[in-house]
Amino acid sequence: MLTLIAAIAFSSSASAAEVEWHGHYRTRVLAYNSLSLSDTNDNAAAGTVYLDHRLRLQPTFHASSRVAVHAQLDMLNLTSFGDNINNYTLADGTLLPAAYAHGVAPDLTRNNMGNFGNVSLTRAWADVYLPYGRLSMGRMPQHWGAGVLFNDGLTPESEFGDTGDRIQFTSRVGPIYLMGAYEQLSEGYWEEGDDRDDSVAADLAVAYLGETMGLGLYNRYRHQFGPTYQAYTASLWAFSELGPARIELEFAGNFGGGDLDTQNNDVSQVAFGGILSGSMTLPNKLNAGLDLGLASGDSDSTDRTDRTFTFDRDKNIALMMFEEPLPILAPAVRNSENLGRDTGAVLTGEGVSNALFLKPTIGYQLRDTLHGQVSLLGARTFAAPSDDRGGYGWEVGADLTYTPVEHFYLKASGAMLLPGEYYSNYVDPDLGGGFDSPAFGGRLYLVAEF
Repeated sequence: MLTLIAAIAFSSSASAAEVEWHGHYRTRVLAYNSLSLSDTNDNAAAGTVYLDHRLRLQPTFHASSRVAVHAQLDMLNLTSFGDNINNYTLADGTLLPAAYAHGVAPDLTRNNMGNFGNVSLTRAWADVYLPYGRLSMGRMPQHWGAGVLFNDGLTPESEFGDTGDRIQFTSRVGPIYLMGAYEQLSEGYWEEGDDRDDSVAADLAVAYLGETMGLGLYNRYRHQFGPTYQAYTASLWAFSELGPARIELEFAGNFGGGDLDTQNNDVSQVAFGGILSGSMTLPNKLNAGLDLGLASGDSDSTDRTDRTFTFDRDKNIALMMFEEPLPILAPAVRNSENLGRDTGAVLTGEGVSNALFLKPTIGYQLRDTLHGQVSLLGARTFAAPSDDRGGYGWEVGADLTYTPVEHFYLKASGAMLLPGEYYSNYVDPDLGGGFDSPAFGGRLYLVAEF
């Protein structure tokens, strides 16, 4: 089947190129007792369980030793099991009742992630290896450092991934790497009497990469035309490996000002965040880790300065906290647009934001094919909205990873979230409060990689 896909996509020219395939298929199961964090709110949602798919194909076509074309195709991307049932129209013009339907059909519409549910060409780019470096061009993944600022989302457990339309040149002098790039962030238009409204970016990065240590600085200048907005982003990344121990740091900041296309004018941004991670292999099959992080926040949303920094959404630190929008309530009417979720009272969403957190972890190699670990995540606001709403709470988590055969693994996770006063002391003027109840969740990944 893979050969057939390549032949269709690249016609007869594919036969002249060496094709290298990578990717994965993933089934995910998610279960929560309730993401409402409440037993007393009238709109509290019940528990939920759902399963979804993803098949990701990442072919590389080697035209020669110096030219390669890459692609990423995502199929059934986050499509729920049982989605788009095959309830076709009968000969008399009536729709087959769902209770009589057998199986599912391909989904040719866009899913809730904005992608085509059946198949999507997510990325396509080319690499040309020149005497002094590598020239890359196209729609390509972006990643830097620990994944706080840019995260390519290529792991089976990632959901989003950063992608850029860019022209990039990377060169190396010994252990020193230099990268420069131009990126079109958004495409605008020209019409008589209108201003140009596209957005562009220029990137420059330098990094030292040794066998046991590395240090790098990423710089980005972005400019938006009509309305005019300019910003500078920098990220410092470093890592060091000392025998059984590894330490990694990424610290980033966003600084900008101008007018936004949301009609907010004369605004500025001063925001920063980062993470310090340490891990160590201990005797007797033990391992331990510690993550410390911060993301600046804004206690005054009425001024013209945005101080909120948000981690990349694929930099996950827990099962629920900063991973699932909280609290989620039940809508008055369930339909395909709201997916049975009312987000009117949501206080936190996907991605660490306005937070100080710590997360110690300890693991044990139970067998050669079985590893378990437990963790404790504690977090509070960087800038509290009021004196009595400073803490997000605690999340106790456990993971069990089983690898019975090569290229396949199962990972089961469970967690209990104890909401802090950031949730429990909040009362929505329309939807009420009472967001003080523990939440329980579970997740299972079944992953085949190639």
